[in-house]
Amino acid sequence: MTGLKKISVLALVVAVLAYVYKTFIQKPLPLNFGGTFHPDFQEVADLYKAKLRSGVEVGSSFAAYYKGEPLVDIWGGHADVATRRPWTKDTLSIIFSSSKGVTALLVALFVDRGWLDYNKPVAHYWPEFGQNGKDNITVALLISHQGGLSVTNGTIPMEWIVEKPEKVWEFLEKQRPIWPPGTGYGYHGITFGLYVDSLLTKADPKHRRVDKIFQEEIGDKFGIELYNGLPNHLFYRATRHEPNPLYVTLWNVITYMDLEPISLIATLALSTNPLLTKMASSGTDQLPSDLSFNTPEYSKIPQSSMNGYSNARNLAKLFGIVANGGKTKEGILLSEKVIELLKQPLTSGKSMDGVINIEFGYGVGIGKDDKGNIVFGHDGAGGQSAFADPAHKTGMAYVTSRLKSMTISGDKEFLQYKAAYYRCLEKFLQKTT
Repeated sequence: MTGLKKISVLALVVAVLAYVYKTFIQKPLPLNFGGTFHPDFQEVADLYKAKLRSGVEVGSSFAAYYKGEPLVDIWGGHADVATRRPWTKDTLSIIFSSSKGVTALLVALFVDRGWLDYNKPVAHYWPEFGQNGKDNITVALLISHQGGLSVTNGTIPMEWIVEKPEKVWEFLEKQRPIWPPGTGYGYHGITFGLYVDSLLTKADPKHRRVDKIFQEEIGDKFGIELYNGLPNHLFYRATRHEPNPLYVTLWNVITYMDLEPISLIATLALSTNPLLTKMASSGTDQLPSDLSFNTPEYSKIPQSSMNGYSNARNLAKLFGIVANGGKTKEGILLSEKVIELLKQPLTSGKSMDGVINIEFGYGVGIGKDDKGNIVFGHDGAGGQSAFADPAHKTGMAYVTSRLKSMTISGDKEFLQYKAAYYRCLEKFLQKTT
């Protein structure tokens, strides 16, 4: 039997076992649903509850704000499946790379205040950064993954971020770009937060750490609960994360005829791009494992590449403020001028991402082109998503504790909730205009 036939037979056997487990063995979790929604958005709530009943949703929250007001704010399932601890209104969950989109808003706030300028070199604010070929990397190039710093030469302990930040800065200052800055782009999966968080501290007149900057400049002022690194005294509110079991991935492939997760996993596994492999181990020598996501020791470390904690309500509120022009009764979060800059893709037409081999429209808001509609924000591992849609004055977010299969197009459940929301919004606007 050839290797391909062996793999096919194995896949078939596993698929059959997945079906048997899903149909006859798996015990459904008790239904837990909570939240509020405008009556015209019943379709979104019904879809979400159906996903809970079927067991597709294990624990998550979904929210959408329109013109600064919540139209959907729902949650359900379990924060910890093993103990049957329910997901509640105040549950917090790690948002992984959606943290990058939040930090991009912090950088934009600094630009608004005159503390940063997208067009100035990072070295203008952090002189020691300018060595080893990094002197011409602007703030915009760094934020939009064009600086050539997606991997590092060597690693450092993660604890240094909290305990020895000067050592972190020295480590980053010695790095050399792996491509000429501005000539290409590649996802800075781990290093984004190391560099951008350091830049914010350097440029901040008070030299605060990134978690404190967010808390004092946005969180407290606008009533948004989000933590870059979860304080230990709040750990009891955090979800327990677990990877999607293989049988769930296979079940989805069978049910939806969705081969994207398997295709992507195969592409990454067979990739000969050394940057892809090295990116996953760049920056720190203690990258989080599945278990460490569930420990207070790791959770407390502020690293805006991947270690933000929040829920859909607070993320949708944050991006909803920006989508609605940046102004609230509490004050101005961002000016319209800066929000316009956040919409602009900077890497479109520059070939493929040199690390993950896809085309992506990175900008200073991170952002992407959503079927011709420019939105900005960031997706996160496992299915997380948070973004602003200025054209529809909408902020939307989805946060889940079940770390689902990797996809490029986005989490399947979130995309269905998103589509239902826009259908409801269209009808809602027809009624109100």
